[in-house]
Amino acid sequence: MSSAPTLDLICPGLLGPIPTLPPPFPKTPTLDRLLSRADKRAVLLTDPPAVLLAEFGVFDEPDRDFPTAPLCLLGEDPDADLDAWWMHADPVHLRADRDRLLLFAGAEIVPDRAEADALTALFNDHFGGDGLRLLAPTPGRWYLRADRRLDLRTQPLHRMLGGAIGDDLPGGLDANRWNGLLNEAQMLFFDSAVNRDRERRRRPVISGLWIWGGGRLPTLSGERPDLIVGDHPLTLGLARHASLRHLTLEQWREGATASTGRVLVYWDSLWTALQARDLPAWSRSLTDLEGRLAVTANQLREGGLARLVIDPCQGSRFQISRGQLRRFWRRQGLRAWLNVTSGQVNPDF
Repeated sequence: MSSAPTLDLICPGLLGPIPTLPPPFPKTPTLDRLLSRADKRAVLLTDPPAVLLAEFGVFDEPDRDFPTAPLCLLGEDPDADLDAWWMHADPVHLRADRDRLLLFAGAEIVPDRAEADALTALFNDHFGGDGLRLLAPTPGRWYLRADRRLDLRTQPLHRMLGGAIGDDLPGGLDANRWNGLLNEAQMLFFDSAVNRDRERRRRPVISGLWIWGGGRLPTLSGERPDLIVGDHPLTLGLARHASLRHLTLEQWREGATASTGRVLVYWDSLWTALQARDLPAWSRSLTDLEGRLAVTANQLREGGLARLVIDPCQGSRFQISRGQLRRFWRRQGLRAWLNVTSGQVNPDF
């Protein structure tokens, strides 16, 4: 007789940080019950992609980036030259603020398909002789192929959003060349027909590229999940690289799962909403997650699920089994764990 499956849920942004409680706060009785009755254990990793990659035996190395770019590209375009060295090269908007240069990305910045095609073609025509090729499988996520391994240490785009670039430009032995190239790309895009048109329409211009997460497809190790669920291209890339079954979040919401083994779910819409400073979207995602976890809690109660682990990517994991559901005296729910930043409301949120 096969044993019941287990479920590991990686859900960054579940516990914030948020600037204020949304009015009204979503009702989360299932999450309250699960979090309050679970065992809480400290963990080291808090960066969401790092937490996900660690499930496949890929860990941080001091002298190189996490190779998220080739894995995401595998998820978005499996026909690309995946033996090459790839970097994320996402389109960004740079804005001067006194003596600082602020970086922005996201829905307000993302080009449409025609704009992405025009800018990548412009880049490739200009830099093709340098062994570089820019690829945009989706308008908002671009990838840059280099003709050799590069010695660069970069900052992920999600750590830069809305902040000053400062000392966060690429470092490493190849940094001078690449920082010069990024400046050249900024000048190339500045005078493009795409940006002139965006200025006429009062849209933020595409000021340049932010490169990060470079490398080749990594070697995977350790005990892998039997099923991976998620909408982020990193989840599909990992599934393809490890020859695993993959489901979208919508398929998982509809009840599709595994009858045995370990299921790994990457629920990143809460985190995405916080990055976009969209508190209503965070509330909607929380309500959506609450609905799906009501099904999960029933599976746990009835023995159809052996164990649930919830990792909010804030230094702790919550683990709960069927027997722990009976801890009726524990009533500390989601709002008790939620990180509300000093009661201060961010005016940009």
